[in-house]
Amino acid sequence: MQKLYSTLFILGFFFTNAWSQVTTDPAFPKADESITFTIDASGTGLDGYTDDVWVWTWISQGCTGSCDAPTNVNPATSAQSAALATRSGGDPNVYTITFTPTDFFGKPASEFEQIGLLLKGQDWSDGQTSDYFVNISSGAFEVDFTTPTSFPLFVNVGENVEIAASASENADFSLTINGVEVATATGTTTIAHTEVAGASGSYAVEVIADNGTTTATDEFTFIVRSTTEVADKPAGVIKGINYDPDDPTKATLALLAPMKSSVYVVGDFTNWEIDPAYQMKKDSELFWLEISGLTAGEEYAFQYLVDEELYVADPYADKILDPDDQYIPANTYPDLKAYPEAAKRDKWYYNRLAVLQTGQTAYQWQTTSYTMPAEEDLIIYELLIRDFFANGEENYQNLIDTLSYLEDLGVNAIELMPIMEFNGNESWGYNPTFMFAPDKFYGTKNKFKEFVDKAHEKGIAVILDIAMNHNDIPAPYALMYFDFNNSKPTADNPWFNTDAKHPYNVFFDYNHESAYTQDLLDSINHYWLNEYKVDGFRFDLSKGFTQKNSGGDVGAWSSYDASRIALLKRMADDIWSHSPDAYVILEHFADNTEEKELADYGMMLWGNLNHAYNQNTMGYADDSSISWGYYGNRGWSSPHLITYMESHDEERLMYKNLQYGNVSGTYSVKELNTALDRIKAASALFYTIPGPKMLWQFGEVGYDKSINTCPDGAINDDCRVSPKPVPWNDAEGLDYNHNDERMLLQATVAEIIKLKNTYRIFQTTDVTLGQDGLVKELVLKNDPYTTTPASSDQMNVYIVANFDVATKTVNAAFPHNGKWYHYFAGGHALNVSATTQSLELEPGEFIIYTDVQLPPPPDELLKIITAIDEDVQSTGMLFYPNPASGLLRIRTASPDTQITISNMSGQHMMSEKIKDQEVRIDIRHLPTGVYIVTLRNNFKTVTSKLIKN
Repeated sequence: MQKLYSTLFILGFFFTNAWSQVTTDPAFPKADESITFTIDASGTGLDGYTDDVWVWTWISQGCTGSCDAPTNVNPATSAQSAALATRSGGDPNVYTITFTPTDFFGKPASEFEQIGLLLKGQDWSDGQTSDYFVNISSGAFEVDFTTPTSFPLFVNVGENVEIAASASENADFSLTINGVEVATATGTTTIAHTEVAGASGSYAVEVIADNGTTTATDEFTFIVRSTTEVADKPAGVIKGINYDPDDPTKATLALLAPMKSSVYVVGDFTNWEIDPAYQMKKDSELFWLEISGLTAGEEYAFQYLVDEELYVADPYADKILDPDDQYIPANTYPDLKAYPEAAKRDKWYYNRLAVLQTGQTAYQWQTTSYTMPAEEDLIIYELLIRDFFANGEENYQNLIDTLSYLEDLGVNAIELMPIMEFNGNESWGYNPTFMFAPDKFYGTKNKFKEFVDKAHEKGIAVILDIAMNHNDIPAPYALMYFDFNNSKPTADNPWFNTDAKHPYNVFFDYNHESAYTQDLLDSINHYWLNEYKVDGFRFDLSKGFTQKNSGGDVGAWSSYDASRIALLKRMADDIWSHSPDAYVILEHFADNTEEKELADYGMMLWGNLNHAYNQNTMGYADDSSISWGYYGNRGWSSPHLITYMESHDEERLMYKNLQYGNVSGTYSVKELNTALDRIKAASALFYTIPGPKMLWQFGEVGYDKSINTCPDGAINDDCRVSPKPVPWNDAEGLDYNHNDERMLLQATVAEIIKLKNTYRIFQTTDVTLGQDGLVKELVLKNDPYTTTPASSDQMNVYIVANFDVATKTVNAAFPHNGKWYHYFAGGHALNVSATTQSLELEPGEFIIYTDVQLPPPPDELLKIITAIDEDVQSTGMLFYPNPASGLLRIRTASPDTQITISNMSGQHMMSEKIKDQEVRIDIRHLPTGVYIVTLRNNFKTVTSKLIKN
């Protein structure tokens, strides 16, 4: 280092605590005193902006909760006038705003260590600046560097480095560089010095100020640049963290960074300082560096500093640290490495750290003979771990413990909403940032492997929902080429489009025609299929895998796109080259010609029948056709349509049943038990249609909280992705497991799925879906078809349901004459003498008939048919099922009804007073036979026969 000269002077200036574009008056601002902020928007997204500008501000350090200013509302209105900035008369890009932080935020001074702020137009789309940060003074004596203002600071050999510091009161100063004093000042509030940069290396600058009673210090480091060394990467080194299987004391890091000039590794092993010894070498577009001196089994956090300004974590790392990790419960992630305080940076998007660990113990897989379910047999359970368990219990271990529940339900595949590292902890996961790292909010990577292992042990496939239409920052490949002023990727970004090419895009749109994106996508797919042994993917927003620019035109976006088809086939081919049985599922919703081509190629596609099924369950005929739920009716030759009544993205059937259900006389879909019964009927005409099926979590118990339910119970569109209450009985639960009707729905769904999983008829290609308004029929004929089946392998099926709110007489279209067996009546036989057999169905009733008698379902389910002896609904009193074997349900128009059951000799077998309008009575103790049921209230008496099986 060469010391040339120092200049001492006293300055009267505003002190810049963070960026040179922000100054404050006073220079050392206090939380409980008025502060004037002056912000220069030149070179930002508001450069030259002429309309009103607002300040968006928050407490970035010191805050204990609710850290945003109350004026942070978008779009801004007159109600946020306190945050309106004043444009300078001399320079229209310079703005000022004055406020006292404690008053402005409504918080005590103790919660202010640093304030973050930015300028924005009325709406985000109008433009904004970058984030700026201002340190808040505690009032104690202090000293801060005022020049330079932007860090990290890199300079060239021989370049002048301007250094200045300011104290909060008169003091004596000493300024040192690498421990050598280069300047002093006495009895003043400022010191300044110009240093000429010497040889390449790191230079630590420290200022010491002494006011006679207290000594205060501040420091920074500047780096004198050196040219990046060009060197061939070692053999076998690939992108990401490379471990040496023979030497756990070292690892080689490799970052692909096209068009970048320099990369430094900073981390635990550099004490989070920029160390020239950790500047990476360059091999074409790949930067690499061997890190030595490591201890086997010890975790090391690190980042890359790219082009001297961008801090990114390794995009291929399998573990990412984040300041929000402190909120992850220890029971979910034991011994989680703490986020290093020294690594925290002012800008939130620079606060992601990769973790490397040599000498890891590999997970020992236990299930080695697992066979994936056939595509056409899939019963997929879509699941968001966050909302599947109570707060603090959202983890893989609890999911492992729940596998038996899902197995009993008949599920043979679990589709997890995205688990790749995403921003925040409580998220749907469609804001991913690091695609190779399981998000720690759900547990460790080995616990996830154990979950997959245990699922496979039970014959259950694991499908990952993956968002590769887009990523969010701080995804490294977005962040390394990002226009922070306009909040979008730069035009030269090798992976991302500057602007999305299609409607409904979120975050930042991948360019799927880029070879860089394709290589990354293929690596991600291969990694999860091989490292974690998952069985396939559901690709979110797959219709966005296109460079055909449809702007905001949804119709144009959905039309046949040959380029998109080619991109998806290319991806699928790569997957099947190493994992030939992997499921490739698309959330596509494009033109049927395109979907048919993709389905014929081997991909599966989501089939959204939410609206149609909900119209049926609510009792409305408009748009109630479910024919599109069968792949054959779309002209597809392969059973690759994954139909669903509910998904994470659709309103819950039961919510709409209860809110908007149809009503006729005493029959109301808005009544809970009636609404639940209609979900049973829908299930009977859903799971039985050939082809794979999907259900959304808790649909099997009639979950009735809106998709837009807020944590406080209100319904608001803004709460769509907010946490939802769990249905089970605990501190946060809805107690569904103690509701008999919900448990009967669950058992009915399981029994219908059991039918689908057991009998080959539900894979037939001879399918007829008929409808007459709200009466729906499904005819399944075996192949080869026979009217005299000798076993269940040859049987045929006829299913009918009445979704009207009134009793309907149905001309049932049985495939042939002869005996047909009512499955949920214990195989009660109906002798069909004409193929248009007349059947009377109560509202919400369904019947599954088979022409081979099957083993009956459990007793508690033999309650689904209605009376066959006498129609008593018109009397206002109804009992069912009939025949019955276990529980008898009585429904009346008014309470205080007396029920008496007598045998054919007139002997009273039981008598009970009914207080409610609907009850169940246990008749399992009655001998088999025919009985007389008498229902009597103050207005009428109804008598009918009951057959007890």
